[in-house]
Amino acid sequence: MGRLYKRGETYYADFVDRNRRRVQRSLRTSDREVAKARLRDLELSTTDSGTHPSEALSDALDYFTTTVCASKPPSTRSSYEQKARHVSRLLGEMSLDALTRSHVERYIATRIEEGAHTHSIHKELVVLRGALTSGETRGVFHGVVAKVVPKFRAKYVPRETYLTPEQFTRLMMVIVAPPHPKARPKTIAKIEMRRVRRTLYCLLIALASPRRGELEKLQWEHVDLDRDTIRVPKGKTKSRVVPIHPLLRPWLEALHQRTGTVVEPWTNDKADLARACKRAGVPRVTPNDLRRTFATWLKQNDVDSAVVAAMMGHSSTAMVDRVYGKLDEASYRRAIAKLPGGTISSAPSHDPACHAGVTPIAKKRGEHGVHGTTGCDAEIADSVEESAICGGCGVRAEGLEPSTSGLRVRCSTIELCPRLGDYVFNFQ
Repeated sequence: MGRLYKRGETYYADFVDRNRRRVQRSLRTSDREVAKARLRDLELSTTDSGTHPSEALSDALDYFTTTVCASKPPSTRSSYEQKARHVSRLLGEMSLDALTRSHVERYIATRIEEGAHTHSIHKELVVLRGALTSGETRGVFHGVVAKVVPKFRAKYVPRETYLTPEQFTRLMMVIVAPPHPKARPKTIAKIEMRRVRRTLYCLLIALASPRRGELEKLQWEHVDLDRDTIRVPKGKTKSRVVPIHPLLRPWLEALHQRTGTVVEPWTNDKADLARACKRAGVPRVTPNDLRRTFATWLKQNDVDSAVVAAMMGHSSTAMVDRVYGKLDEASYRRAIAKLPGGTISSAPSHDPACHAGVTPIAKKRGEHGVHGTTGCDAEIADSVEESAICGGCGVRAEGLEPSTSGLRVRCSTIELCPRLGDYVFNFQ
C-alpha cells in the first residue's frame, strides 16, 4: 500500500510500480478523499498483469473531468465537461494508446468545418491533454502527450471597450427604460426598484471590480461599513478585500440588510446592458467591460498595475497590462512630459483635462471613449436635464469640466429606497 504526503496544499503519492520502482507523483488535489481514490487507481494500474493496459478516451475524459478536476471551481468543471463532450463525440470510442497525432489533426479540421471558434478548439485540446496526462499517470496511456496533441494557438484579440466617467454616468441614467406615461403606480414602483438594483450591480463592478460570479455570491456579511471595506468572495481565483468607494457607500448604506445576497442574479445582463447603452449613446459594454472600466480608470490615474491586479483578483499584472488597463492620450502626454525638458504645459491648450487621467468629452461626438467607439455629448448636465428618466430633477453643471459633472438618480418610490430618492453621485 502506497502512502500519501503533502507539499503545501497538494497531496502526493509514494508507491512502487509493477517494475518495483519507487514512484512519487502529484495527485493534483488538496482533498484527502480524492487523493486516496487516485492513489488506489494508480496502484491498481501497476498491479495489472497486462503488458499495456489502456481504456477508451471517453472513459479517460470522464475520469479527468469528474476526479482530476474535482477540486476546481464549479464553473471551470462545467466548462471542461462541455469541451470534453465534443472530444468524446468525435474521438471517444478510440483507445488511448490507439490515438495518434493524425486523429487529433483531423479532429481540429472537423471542428473548424463545424464552425467552432478557434478559442473553443484550443480549450478542447486543453481538456484532451489533461485526459491523456491523467491516463499516463494512471498507467493507461503509454504515448507522449506532446507528440499526440499538436500545439494549437487561437489568435487572441482582447476587447478594448471601456467607458469614460461621463459615459458611465449617461449609462446609469438610462439603465432601465422609463415607464409608459400611463403606467400604474405599482408598475412604476417595480421599474424604480429594478433601476436601483441594476445601478448597484453596475456600480459594484465599476468601483469594486468583482467578477459576475463573485458579485452574485456577495453577501451583506461581506460588506463592512464600519471598516469601509468589501470582502469579495472567492470565485475564479481568491477572495480579496477592496475599500468601498465614496460614491458606492451611500447605495450600500441605503440598501443594507443583515443577511442575504447584495444583488440579485441578472440573467439577461448582456442584452439589457446593450439596450441601455443604445439609449445612452455610449459604446456597448458587458459586465466584464465594466471591470475593464475599473482597471482603466485606475491605470489612467497612474495607479501601479500590481495594486490594480490585486484588487481585481489576478495573481500577476499580466492581465491588467495586456487586457484590462487601457491608457488614453492624456496618459501618454503625462509620460512625454516626464522626459528631460518636457512640461505638462506642452499639452494643447484646447484640452483642459489632459492632466486629469481621464479623457474629456469634446463638444462634438466621436471623440475618444475607447478605440473605435463613439463619444458622448460635451456637457453631461445637458443630457441630465433632457433625460426622460430624471424628468425635471436635472443638475446644472455650468462652468464645470466634464469629469466633475454630476448625475442625479431620482427614485420616485421613496418607500423602496428612501435614502436614494434624490442622490447625486459625482466623479471628481
